Amino acid sequence: MPMKSPPAKVDPRVRRTRRALRDALVSLILEKDYASITIKEITERAETAYITFYRHYETLDQLLMEILDEGLAELLTRIETLAKQSDASDLETEGRLIFEYIGQKADLFRILFKSQSVARVRKKVVRDVAMIFQRACTPLARLDNPVTINVTSNHISTSLLSLIEWWLDNDMNPPPVKMGKVYKSLIIDSTVGAVSSLSTMSV
Repeated sequence: MPMKSPPAKVDPRVRRTRRALRDALVSLILEKDYASITIKEITERAETAYITFYRHYETLDQLLMEILDEGLAELLTRIETLAKQSDASDLETEGRLIFEYIGQKADLFRILFKSQSVARVRKKVVRDVAMIFQRACTPLARLDNPVTINVTSNHISTSLLSLIEWWLDNDMNPPPVKMGKVYKSLIIDSTVGAVSSLSTMSV
C-alpha cells in the first residue's frame, strides 16, 4: 500500500495574512452587523491590499465560515470527550471545563450569537451538540426511548447554547467553576429528571 504524502507546509507569510484577515473580521463583527461589513474594511484593518483578500478567500462568507468552523470543531470535540469521560458525579467538572474553553474563545462565540447572518451556523451547532449528548451523555443513556432521548438531547443542546450566550452577555460572570454547577443542576439534572416520566413516549 503506497504511503501517503505528508501535508504540504503552509508558508508562514500565508498564515500571517490569513490570521490578520480573520482577526480583522472578528473585531469588525464585534463592532457592527456582519451584513454591513465590506472587504475593503477588512483589508484596511488587516493592513493588507484589497486584492490580497481574493488570493485567500472567494467571499466574505467563506472567511467567516473558516473562523467559526475551526473554533466550533474544537468545542464539539471537547464536549464529546468530556461527555464520554464523565459520569453523574463529574458533570460539574464537565460544565466547568466547557465554560473555561468558552472563556478562552469568547470573541468567537460572541460572533456566533451576535449576528443573525450566522443563524444557520448556530442551528448546525445545536444539531451537532445534541448528537454528541445522544451518543455520550451518561444520564441520557438511562432513558430507554429513542424519541425521548432525541427530544431531551435537543433541549439540552439549546439550553447550553442559551446559557453560554447569557454568560457572555454577563461579562463571563459568575466564573466557570460556578457555571459548572449551573450546567449540572439546571441543564442536565433538571432536564433528564423532568423527561424521565416520558420514557414510554412513542412516535
